[in-house]
Formats: sequence, structure tokens, C-alpha cells
Amino acid sequence: MTTIEAPRGARDETDLKKNGVIDSDVHPNFVNGIRDLMPYMTETWRTRLGISGDDWAKGMAAAQFTLPLDYLYINPAGAYREDAAQPGVPPATDPIFTAKQLLDPHNVYRAVLLSGQCLGIGAMPDGMVAATIASAYNEWMCERWLQEDKRFRGALVVAPQDPDAAVAEIDRMAGRDGVVAVFMPLGQILMGEKHYWPIYEACNRHELPIVTHPSGTENVFAKAPQMAGTPTFYLEWHTALGQIHQSNTLSMLCHGVFEKFPKLKHVIAEGGFIWALEVMWKLDRDWKGLRNEVPWLTRPPSEYLLEHVRFTTQPFIEPHDPRHLAPLMDMLHADRVLMYSSDYPHWDFDNPDRALAGISPELRRRIQVETPREVYGDRLD
Repeated sequence: MTTIEAPRGARDETDLKKNGVIDSDVHPNFVNGIRDLMPYMTETWRTRLGISGDDWAKGMAAAQFTLPLDYLYINPAGAYREDAAQPGVPPATDPIFTAKQLLDPHNVYRAVLLSGQCLGIGAMPDGMVAATIASAYNEWMCERWLQEDKRFRGALVVAPQDPDAAVAEIDRMAGRDGVVAVFMPLGQILMGEKHYWPIYEACNRHELPIVTHPSGTENVFAKAPQMAGTPTFYLEWHTALGQIHQSNTLSMLCHGVFEKFPKLKHVIAEGGFIWALEVMWKLDRDWKGLRNEVPWLTRPPSEYLLEHVRFTTQPFIEPHDPRHLAPLMDMLHADRVLMYSSDYPHWDFDNPDRALAGISPELRRRIQVETPREVYGDRLD
């Protein structure tokens, strides 16, 4: 397969490497759902998932496996950018078109691919099935996307239900060209629990950040992450997704994950970030009187967050009064914790040329270039 070079145009490759945008959340999609992964599975697994034969069983109960996605909360305006689709081709299924629409016009040096329709496999009851799908996706991503354009980088997917399988997959894939992170779909078990510690050990050992993202399965599937109550509307559900990441961040901090794994970085993609202010302030205050409960924390919890947790910017905040943006960024320590993301090809895509227009050029460079470089390291190049 021929690898496409970065476009020359106004900026040469050296300048692009130095100043080009790093997009930490781009979603590659399947054309034919899980059937796109068939070449990367054994016939035994194709049969088990009901995808080895004709497609007549599609949509029929107990006849064919379907990837866990959001089937209850539907965006009436459409979940994707209309211009990201081509005739007969769904959005973000063609890496060449994606590169032309996203990377070329916006001086994107690297775009990190996150999971596509595998975001929700953490909600599956069978960890072996989830691990098989994750492994097949990783091969598909490498062949279909990473070999097509060198500006794409990938987060390998693991099954959180089966930590042993996840560790084996990290060890198998960590050395692959273009892999810069580990994507862990979320499930019921909060992230601080020791269930996940073998996965963190592998990430720590390979110096790969772990990335999480809303799964699209929240409050839809029994083993999916659960919100505080069941929303009625998409607007309500979509706005409340940050609850999941707030709870998981609290869990990781209180269980001492970053004390145990000092090289580990956690990137929260599309999970919001302003809530981190209250978490830091309230947790530090309460820790002063309750530190005997968590004696493994040797520092205020906010210090672990600022050192180890990073947040992608999309959807970026829009205060009613634009003058409030700068002090909020200062309180958050945005120069340390924020990393730019577009969320391409979704409906609420953040254009890298406009989304951060309200902040200083110096902070914008930290968010779009320097902080993601610190997180992903030399694997970006």
C-alpha cells in the first residue's frame, strides 16, 4: 500500500513537524459494521458472532452480533457532519478523503484515531468476545488507516473485562508503527479498582498513555457506565456524559493509581474538563481531614491530577461572557492539562482554526502542539 506524504503547500514538512496541530480525537468508522473485521478473525469467531454467512440475519434477534452503540438516544439533527459523507460512503470510512478534509486544510501534523464503532465494547458481557473484536480492530486500523497516511496515529483498543487479554494485546501491539496510546472502553467498574491494575502496569511499562472516551452505551446497556439516573432526551444524555469521567477520575485519584504507576498518563477524550476544578478543590479540602482513609496518597490529590490526567478540548467551553474564558483557563492550569481535539467527523466538530480563537496564541500552542507532544512522546514522529 502506498503511503501518502504530508502536503507541502505553505508549510514544508520540517515546519509542520514543529508547528503542526496534533488532533487527539478522530474516529475512523466501518463501512459494513463488524463485517469489516471479518478478515482479521478466525472462521470460528466469525461463526460465533453470526457474521460468517449471508447478511439476511441482520437486525434479527439472536441471529447476528451487533456492536454496542447508542441505540436509544438519537440526535435528531444527525450525529455526523453531512459534508464528511460521500455518495454511498459513510463519514470517516475513507482515510484518503478524511486526510483531504481534515488534515490538509488545517495543518494537522498528527491525528490520533480513537476506536470508531468499538467505543462501547466495554459494555459487553463476554470479555472473550470483546477481546477478539479489539484485536481485530487493531489489525484493521493498522492496515486500513495507519499504512494509508503517515499523519494518522492510532490508539490500540483493549477489552477492559479481561485484563489478562488486554495486557497480552498491549504487549503484542505496543511496538507497532503508528501506535501512540491504549484506548480502554469504559464499563461498570470504576477505573481506580484493582481489576484494571494489570492494564495500567502494561501501559506504565510501555510508557503508553491510556485513553478513555464516552462509550455511547451509557445507561443503554446493563454493563455500561451508569449515570446518576436515566435521561429521557439526547440533549440531556449528551450533556451529562461528563458524570462518568468525573466518577472515574475520583476513583483513580483516591485508589492511588498514579502513586502506584508513576509514569501513567490518562487522557480523557470528549469527557469535558471544567468539572475538574471542583474535583481538585473539593478533593483537596476533604483529603486534609480524611487522609487516614487513603494513606497511600502522599500529596494533595490535585497534584496527581495535574501531573497525570489530560483532557481533550472538544467540546470546548463557551462561557456566556467571553471575558470569563481566560480566568477559567488559568484556574484549570490549561497550559498543563488540555490537548486539542476535533472529534471529527461528529456533528459538534471543533475546527482547529476557530475553536480556540478566544485564548492566547501561547496557550493555543501549548494545547495544540506542546502538551500532546509531551504525552505521546517520540511515537508521534
